[in-house]
Amino acid sequence: MNLTWNILKQKLIGKAAEQMVLMVDSPPTIAPVTKSLSESRVALVTSAGVLLKNQPVFDCQKGDSSFRSIPDGISPSELMISHTHYDHSEADQDINCVFPLERLHELAAEGVIGSAASVHYSFMGYIPNPKNLIEKTAPDVAARLIEDGVDIVVLSPG
Repeated sequence: MNLTWNILKQKLIGKAAEQMVLMVDSPPTIAPVTKSLSESRVALVTSAGVLLKNQPVFDCQKGDSSFRSIPDGISPSELMISHTHYDHSEADQDINCVFPLERLHELAAEGVIGSAASVHYSFMGYIPNPKNLIEKTAPDVAARLIEDGVDIVVLSPG
């Protein structure tokens, strides 16, 4: 019964969200890759609502355009998901499903990538009005990524 209710709830939320989402008019600007992968500093950015257990949860009712900074050296056991608009039961078992920090560290150790960024970022994907995200939050995170010397960002949805 609980599983059926969760599926029904997700479908209802999805239908409501279809009517609330503000469309974005232009495609994002993609920066050219100028280094080999093995020399590149890589950051994770997710819309899965991942955060440190001691950080404020995302406001899932209104749509939250804020972000959470996640230090690179954090243990997966110190992370949680506060997003309520998708089934994250498997990600609760292994956060790498939506925030593959341990996989990123493995790639760095193997020399596939140059290094992991010192900080990674998380958003909540339910943002019906993306104006603040587009005008303030995303540029703030982009500036932080540039300051950290990040060459490539891996985007991970929830």
